[in-house]
Amino acid sequence: MNAISATFRGPHGASRFRWFYLVYLIIYPIPWFYDGFHTLDIVGSGVGLIAFLTIYLSYAPLQPAFWQGWAIAGIAFAMAPFHGIWTVFIVYASATFAGYASRHRAVASLVFVLLILGLFCWWTHRPWPDAVFGASFSIASFAGTSLTTDLARRHRQLLETQEEVRHLAASTERERIARDLHDLLGHSLTVIAVKAELAERLNTLDSSRSRREIQEIAETARQSLREVRAAVAGMHGASLPREVAQAESSLRSAGIRMQLSGDPEAVDVSQDGILAMALREAVTNIIRHTKAAHCTIRLQQERGKTAVMIIEDDGQAYVPVNARKPLTEGHGLRGMRSRLAAAGGALHIEQGTKGLRVTARLGASS
Repeated sequence: MNAISATFRGPHGASRFRWFYLVYLIIYPIPWFYDGFHTLDIVGSGVGLIAFLTIYLSYAPLQPAFWQGWAIAGIAFAMAPFHGIWTVFIVYASATFAGYASRHRAVASLVFVLLILGLFCWWTHRPWPDAVFGASFSIASFAGTSLTTDLARRHRQLLETQEEVRHLAASTERERIARDLHDLLGHSLTVIAVKAELAERLNTLDSSRSRREIQEIAETARQSLREVRAAVAGMHGASLPREVAQAESSLRSAGIRMQLSGDPEAVDVSQDGILAMALREAVTNIIRHTKAAHCTIRLQQERGKTAVMIIEDDGQAYVPVNARKPLTEGHGLRGMRSRLAAAGGALHIEQGTKGLRVTARLGASS
């Protein structure tokens, strides 16, 4: 595993990983110590070694090109006349084959080079230990490098997958915060603007009610600050009963009568927060984009503990509708739809004779 980690720790770690295996080159000149050598042996071996190192160190770790393995094999056969253990380069070639992306090509290359090795030793009357040494160590090197390569590639895929997961998690969190802040601030600022306008109108007509509206503006601002902090921290503190009460107050300030059907307290706790946020966005859209006089909110239960919330108004449509085109939705409705879909629910929008009907369905978590 240390070798695998080094392979993907950058160019310096990869270089150390490959330089380590060059230690096996000390096998090559062993015959010179007991049989002697000639100048031609040194020159030829030096040229071959330079060619080998050039190729061996040129490709990315565990990612050789097809020709590079065969080039090393060719260097091995070319160094046979120089009285060294030239089959060590066949071992390097086999290890290079193991790095091929195609496993079939890698195995076929190994088999083919071993056949050539046997034929070469037979044709040139080489000692049989040469062929045995080259073949046995080549097979062992190929098997070990194949295992290392597979593990390294899986390690790299795992790292890439982890990076992708981190990226998706960060993207999802950014979208969640943007969606929640849009819903929270959009609703709160709309309510504050409506109440401020109402307080200004009532300032000379009904000072006590004007003061009450101003107090509600301050409370709405404080509540918004708490909710924004909770949204950034990932804690959803929205409550459907509280949101229904807030919706009634906001709609009343905007001059819109609200009629409630159903009990918000009866909604399952797993559905409560998501439906509350959906209600908030729907009410915000009604206040901001319609001239409704009446709004109906119906809460009901379907089979399988599915909660259904229907919000209907009698104002102008705030989603442009064209008979030839699908409904186009703004950020708020898209956020509402995404939040419901993430929890296994669904959002349905219908254009009525006047206004819109927004239906949110959400099943209870088991």
